[in-house]
Amino acid sequence: MANPKRGEIILNLAGKKYKAKITLDVIMRIETAVGMSIVKIMQQLAEGALQSTQMLSVLTPALRSGGLDINDKEAGKIMWEAGLSESIKAVGDICGVILASGDDEGNEEEAENRLV
Repeated sequence: MANPKRGEIILNLAGKKYKAKITLDVIMRIETAVGMSIVKIMQQLAEGALQSTQMLSVLTPALRSGGLDINDKEAGKIMWEAGLSESIKAVGDICGVILASGDDEGNEEEAENRLV
């Protein structure tokens, strides 16, 4: 089971499940490839302004982080087979995990206690 608080996520694309482990390195690769911050990527995604090449630049490092040896062309094939709506959801899920990760080292009980 994936723990989003530790940057772990399961991506459902084209009927297959892919594990990803978001790290600072993955975040930096995404931001460098897309040329904008994760927050800006989320904003562009919400506005429907994120281009498919930019989505691919988010998906590829995320898929690699889960141990999948994949290049942009292969990730593009997965994205194509998954379709636009699944790909958009996956990119949103990745960005959501990035924005929420690292807060409590994955201990959900401690995080809940801090809220009380």
